[in-house]
Amino acid sequence: MKLKNLTIGQKVLIVFLIVVVLATLSFIHLLQKTYNNALVNQGRSISQEILIFRKWAASFGGLWTMNKYSPDIGYLMELESDNGIVKAFNSEESLGNLSNLHFYLHNPALATRELSKLSNVEYGWSFKVVSDRYMAKESKPDSWEKKAISVIKKELPSGKDEFWSWDGDKFRFAKAIKVKKACLKCHGTQSEIDPTLYKAMVAKYGEEAVRRATGYKEGDLRGIISVTILPPGVLSTALNFIDFWNIGALILAFLIFWYFAKREIITPIERLTKAAHDISLGKLDIDLGVRGMKEEEVKDEITKLAIAIDRLRASIQIAMERLRKKR
Repeated sequence: MKLKNLTIGQKVLIVFLIVVVLATLSFIHLLQKTYNNALVNQGRSISQEILIFRKWAASFGGLWTMNKYSPDIGYLMELESDNGIVKAFNSEESLGNLSNLHFYLHNPALATRELSKLSNVEYGWSFKVVSDRYMAKESKPDSWEKKAISVIKKELPSGKDEFWSWDGDKFRFAKAIKVKKACLKCHGTQSEIDPTLYKAMVAKYGEEAVRRATGYKEGDLRGIISVTILPPGVLSTALNFIDFWNIGALILAFLIFWYFAKREIITPIERLTKAAHDISLGKLDIDLGVRGMKEEEVKDEITKLAIAIDRLRASIQIAMERLRKKR
């Protein structure tokens, strides 16, 4: 369909619809970008809290739990006491004796794994700590995490220690774990690891796995915190922001635009078109409503066109009168 076969009103409507579509696409793009930034900030916040927890746990050499541990995760070492003396804080007074006490050591990796188990899906997100030099099988990276580790390794010298992307309908975020001095107690060279702790790790994970996950030096990339977020889709998020006020404002904007276009563009052009048609048929007594106006005193282009047509009408009328007099 050619544009010349359309009325000015139809053309204005098409242009308006194109503007609405482009504005909607722009809004969706902006919403997607804002949405991704919010997810990145959420992943960053989660990973930072986990790093703080791991640093705290590592500073104490791990966490000891009394008479309880997760059977599927286990523990690293066990401490047994047959006659524990209970004392109040900062006091030498004995409050009683406890018999058959068992304490279980959870190094930062085990403690983090338990937290990961608790967070899994229940809050719409989950996390785990993985490494390409894993000690426990649960720390083996999947395909996305392998890619994240590879990218972070390349970009770590430049200071970038994060990676994120969509994995299907899941948003995934990775944060680098750098080896700190406290980490060397478990992941340094064999001479830096306490022999008792080294034997405990070999007993739990096997000698090959322990050799793979040790020998680091301070500053090395130990692995990543892998955060998985299951967010609602961007469309459903956008719909949450849309209410009757938004729809009403859009309809009102359309009505204002159409009223302005009709009053200031379409109707004046239709009137000028009819006037030009009447002039071509010899009807020279028409009134365009601009008599007495001077072209240099107005800025509206359609009004200037009406003045020009009215001047043309007057010129034709004068010419016709002169022609009649000559006859």
